[in-house]
Amino acid sequence: MTADDAVWLRLDRPENVMSVVSVLWTATPVDASDLRHVLRDRMLDRHPVFRCRPVVRAWPFPSEWVPEEHFDIDRHVTCDGPSCTTAGLQALVGGLRSETFARAHPPWRVRMVPYGDGSAVVLQVHHSITDGIRLTQLMVDLLDPAEPGDHLTPAGTHMADSTSVRDLLDPQRALEASAELTRTAFRTVTSVATLMTWSNPHTAWTGRAGVAKHAGWGPPVSLAALADLGARHHATVNEVLLALLGGAVGRVLDRRGGSPDDLAWMVPVNLEPFDPALPTRLGNRFSLVLAVLPLHGDLAERISIVHDRITRIRGSWEAWLTAGTQRLIGAVPPAAGEPISRFFADKAVGVLTNVPGPPAPMDLCGARVLGSVGWAPCSADQAVTACVFSYAGDVFTGFGTDGRLVGSADALVHAFAAETSAALGDTAPSRPVVPARSTT
Repeated sequence: MTADDAVWLRLDRPENVMSVVSVLWTATPVDASDLRHVLRDRMLDRHPVFRCRPVVRAWPFPSEWVPEEHFDIDRHVTCDGPSCTTAGLQALVGGLRSETFARAHPPWRVRMVPYGDGSAVVLQVHHSITDGIRLTQLMVDLLDPAEPGDHLTPAGTHMADSTSVRDLLDPQRALEASAELTRTAFRTVTSVATLMTWSNPHTAWTGRAGVAKHAGWGPPVSLAALADLGARHHATVNEVLLALLGGAVGRVLDRRGGSPDDLAWMVPVNLEPFDPALPTRLGNRFSLVLAVLPLHGDLAERISIVHDRITRIRGSWEAWLTAGTQRLIGAVPPAAGEPISRFFADKAVGVLTNVPGPPAPMDLCGARVLGSVGWAPCSADQAVTACVFSYAGDVFTGFGTDGRLVGSADALVHAFAAETSAALGDTAPSRPVVPARSTT
C-alpha cells in the first residue's frame, strides 16, 4: 500500500469516515443475481484489492493489502429492503456516509433497494482503495452503453486537469513553452501564498463536526443550457457551476445569520491525463487545491471572479505541491502528520468534486440508468461535501452535510435549484430526479 493510499486509513474518524459514497438509480429493476455477477466479473476479478483487507502497521513499517482468506461477496452486497422514496434513499446514503468498516474485511459495500419503478444502487468504497475520479471510471465499467457504438469517454475534463500537469508530464512541451513556465511560476507563488495564509471566516457552520451525516440532491440541469450560459459569459460550464454553487451557499448562510464574501473549498485534482483503462491496483493519484468561491454579487460578477481564480489554479503547480504534502502526511509518524492534515483541512468549509460521466445513456444489467451522484469524504471539522456529476446531457448536483454543523442537506439543494432557476429561467431538466412511481 502506498503512502498516498495509507494516509486515508490514518485520517479515519467517527465524525468523518474516509469513504467515497455514490448512488445511481434506474428506470426498471436491476436483477440481484445479475448485479452480483457484474460486480464479480468487472470489479472483483479485475481489481483484486476488493478482495483484500487493510493491515495498518505502526510507523515506520508500511501498511499493506492482504487477501481475505474466506472472502464472501454476500458480506459486502445487500439486495433487499423496502421500496425507498427519495427521502428514504437520501437517508440511506447519509447513513452510509458515517458507517465505518471493520478492518478484518475489505472496506467496501453495495446496497441495492427498490426505488420507484426501478432500483437504486449505493456504492461505498474506502478512500484507501481508490479516489473518486477512478471510482467514477470503475462505476462506468459496471455499465453498458444503452445504444451499441456509443462513445463512453466522459465529456469535458476534470476541473483541475491543469496546463501545468500536462506540461510536467511532457517535458518537451514545457521546454517549448518557457514563457508560459515563467507565468506558471508566478501563479504558483500566488496560489501557495493564498493556500498558506487563507483562513476561512467564522460562519454558522463553524464548529466541531458530529457523527451523523446527511445527503441530498435535486433534479438535473441541462448541460447544453449551462454551456449556453457559459458562452454568454465567456466561461466554462465548470466555472458557471462553481459560481452557482457559491451563490447557493450564500443564500443558506444568509438565512442563518449572515455570510462572508468568500469561502474556500478543497477541490480534488487529477494528476494524470484521463486514461479509460483503469490500473489493476487502482489506488489514489490525485491532489487537492484550495478554491475560494464568491458568495455574493450578481451572477456575471461571480462567474468573472471564479474564472480568474480557477485560471490561476489551473496554470500553477499548486496541485503537485499539495500532492507532496499528502504523501508526507502518509509517510511520517501520525503525531506529525495529523496536525499538518488539520492545518490544511481547516482552511476549507468542505470538499467540492466535479467529475464528468458518460455523455450517452448507460444501462446497468439491462436497466437504464437515470442519474447518479457521489461524494468525497470531509476531514477534520469540514461541514459540507458537494458533488457535480455530468451524465447523458444532464448535470446532477448533490450535497453531503454534517448533521451537527449544517443539519439536513435540503436547504442547500433548494438554494442551488433557486440559483439555477434564476440563471436559466424555465429550462427544465431532461429527466426526473426519481422514477415515476416513487413519491417524495
